[in-house]
Amino acid sequence: MITTPYRILMGGAALATVACLAASPIEAQRAPAERVAPVPKGFVSLFDGRTLNGWRGDPAVWSVRDGAITSSSDKGLSHNTFLILNRPYANFEIRLKYRFVTRVGNSGLQFRSGQVEGNHVLAGMQSNITPANFSACGLPSCGEERFGMLYEELNRLEMVLLGERAVITRRQATTGGQGAIVRTVLGTTNPREAIIASIKPYPQWNEDVLIVHGNRIVHVINGLVAFDATDNDPLGAKDGLIGLQAHAGPPSTAQFKDLVIRPLTSFPDISRRFVTKPGPAPEPVRTQLNIKLEKAASN
Repeated sequence: MITTPYRILMGGAALATVACLAASPIEAQRAPAERVAPVPKGFVSLFDGRTLNGWRGDPAVWSVRDGAITSSSDKGLSHNTFLILNRPYANFEIRLKYRFVTRVGNSGLQFRSGQVEGNHVLAGMQSNITPANFSACGLPSCGEERFGMLYEELNRLEMVLLGERAVITRRQATTGGQGAIVRTVLGTTNPREAIIASIKPYPQWNEDVLIVHGNRIVHVINGLVAFDATDNDPLGAKDGLIGLQAHAGPPSTAQFKDLVIRPLTSFPDISRRFVTKPGPAPEPVRTQLNIKLEKAASN
C-alpha cells in the first residue's frame, strides 16, 4: 500500500458530474450472456457479463474472462491498482460473488473513495477480500483478524477487524493536527472461526454483501455478518467511488461476478437476513489506530 503523500483528485462536487456508467475504454473478452445471474428486484446490474462498460482501470490488469470481471498479473504488481465504477454512490447495498483462481491473492471492495494520483488508485474505505488461506495473501501482515475487515486505503488503515461490532471516533491529539482515530469494540457479530469456516477455498465462489447507509457499514460473507461498523469520525467520507482492488504482490488472479447494487434511503432491516451470534467485546476494547501519525505530528 502507498504511504507517500497524496492528493484527492475527485471530490464531492466533481463526483456529481461524473457520467453515469459511461462506456469503458478497456477491451474485454466476450463471454456468454447467459452466465449473468438474474438481477434481484430493486437492484441494478453493475456488470453485463461480457464487457467492462461503466468501469475504468488498467487494461493490462483487468479483463472479462469466463463471464467474470478478472484481475490478473502474471508478473505480480508493485503497487495497488483498481477497477473503478464510473458512477459514485453514497448509501447502497451491493452484492457480488468472488473467487481466487490462484492460491495467492489479495483484493477488496472499495467504496466512498476518491481517485488519487497513480495508476487508477483509490483512497477510501474498503471491505477486505482475501483467500481463506491467510498466508496466501502475499503479505506477511495477513492474519485471520484482517480477513473481511473494514480498511481504509491511504488513511485510517485497519478500522474494524473481522467479527467486530465497533465504533470509530476521532479525538483531539495533544499535538493538534488531524487528531487521533479511535476504535471502540462494543461486541462481536460472529466468532471469527465460524466466519472463516464458511469460506469456500479457491477456485470456488463466495458471496459478499456490503450495506452502507449514513454512518453504519455492515459486511456479510456467505450469509454471516463479518463486521458491523459505525463510523462517527467527522472527517470520514459520506459518498464517493466504488472499485475493485488488485493488490500489490506476487502473481495472482481474482474474479468477480453478479455485481448488483441498490441505492438506500434508510438502513434496511437485516435482523433475519443474515447469521449473527453476538458475543462480548474482546480485549483491547479501545484502540488508537493512528499512533504513528500523532507521534509524527509532534516532530
